[in-house]
Amino acid sequence: MSVFLVSICLSNAFAVSKFEGYYEIEASLQRMERHWQFGPPDAEGMPRHYMELKYFSYPQNNMESFFKFRVESNRDEYLTPEIEYKNPLYIGAEGHLKFKGDKWETYLFYRQNRFWIPDEPLLNLVDQDKIKNDNWGPQSSGIRADFWNIDLWKVKGLGGTFIYFDDGSTFNWTGNPKDQIADGTDNLIMRLRKKSFGDRIEMGTMFLRKDWTNTSVPKHYLGSSYNNVYSFDLAFYPRNIVRTGLSLGPLNLENSSWITEYAVSKDPFQIETSEIRSNENKFAFSTEVRNVRISNLILHAWYNNFGENFRDYLSRRFDEERNFNRKQYHIEGIFLVPKKAITATVSYDFYKKRIIDEEGGKLRPSYNLYSELYIEFIKGFKGKIGYNRWHGFDASGEVFDFYTYPNLFVELSVENKLAKVRIQARMRDFGTFREVVAYGYDMEFNATGKLKGYFRILNVNEETEARATVFAQIRYDTGYGAEFFVEYGDPWQSEFLVNTDHFVNEYSQDRITHRIKAFMKIYF
Repeated sequence: MSVFLVSICLSNAFAVSKFEGYYEIEASLQRMERHWQFGPPDAEGMPRHYMELKYFSYPQNNMESFFKFRVESNRDEYLTPEIEYKNPLYIGAEGHLKFKGDKWETYLFYRQNRFWIPDEPLLNLVDQDKIKNDNWGPQSSGIRADFWNIDLWKVKGLGGTFIYFDDGSTFNWTGNPKDQIADGTDNLIMRLRKKSFGDRIEMGTMFLRKDWTNTSVPKHYLGSSYNNVYSFDLAFYPRNIVRTGLSLGPLNLENSSWITEYAVSKDPFQIETSEIRSNENKFAFSTEVRNVRISNLILHAWYNNFGENFRDYLSRRFDEERNFNRKQYHIEGIFLVPKKAITATVSYDFYKKRIIDEEGGKLRPSYNLYSELYIEFIKGFKGKIGYNRWHGFDASGEVFDFYTYPNLFVELSVENKLAKVRIQARMRDFGTFREVVAYGYDMEFNATGKLKGYFRILNVNEETEARATVFAQIRYDTGYGAEFFVEYGDPWQSEFLVNTDHFVNEYSQDRITHRIKAFMKIYF
């Protein structure tokens, strides 16, 4: 970090600079069991303070430097009287140095999320929410370079992205100081992209690598502690091929897209240390067709085939979420009712495993049927009715067999310049022993140009119990870059109203949070 700060200071000696800041103060009153206490939980009655300072500098037209510093009050009951505050008192939150040319751009970044690959189409091999390694802000630091429209030999219009970073988890091998080895990860992302045929064809290829040192295993595994992924994708957009549009009778392909992506992986450490994994079927294949129109019907479809030994440690999908070992297809139709503000949607999704890797259910095939009717009425009223039916293997101890769970959802909303109101109802797993009925209501209103309010309530009924939660907020714009808020309740308990599953789910242990909070935000 010190090297990074020195670089910024040197670059700013003769620079156009500006400061921005943000300050927030919060005080709350919360009921814990039968008693009310001041301050957030474990804060010993202290108000919370948080401040950010942002420094921007532009030493040259093609250069930018940025650094953000933040500080937060964080006393809690687990610290001794001698050490009243956690260390550090401040955090150098993030920063970067940016250099830009006509056809390239480079960032040296510290604790920032600069891992987006927006044109990787289907597999989501780079998950920026994972690799930024968030802990009070991103921990990852490194270098990112982008270039575009470069001519390389006979290849014209080539673009690409190069990212090399450490995720911030590095520490030293414990034990004999002579044998100390850095314990952490290094990561590499390389992508090349090319457009042709008037941007109707887009091609891309990507190489990913993650190296790590695991101090809990013998050292002879160091050479195999890595994960490589190679991918290729191809997209075709048949727009403006024919002057009158690419159509044949009611079939219209003018706005359609046809995309395919294929990837293979290599992770020798896991295969060497596993009794069930092998070097076979380490691939992921996905293809998708969208926006095929037949008169007033729009069709989408996709197919996935993910090998049981495919792994990608820069994504959640093919790591923690275990989306490998599956075949899956999806078909969706959207019908626009002529001369009516009515849209009907029907989709069917089928999934099964490629090989048996768990007890019960064999390949565990499942399907999900979803249908929805959306209607716009007069005077700002809108309605939605959705029906969902899932059939598959329920691995819970109560069932451990194939089972069917239907769901019903209804919503009515109205909106004008002064307010927006939604009423929702949901029957989750209705007709089964898991049936839960949820009702939700929320309202957002503008009392004046500066005073706004929001209120929502969620009620859940099971066979043996009922629960409810409330959240309300008043917001006042005081002017001069400041806002004042008063809140009651926990917003996360009803974040998605009746679709907030952690509160609606059967046997949920969540209960209403009785908390009154006042806070002010100041931007300067």
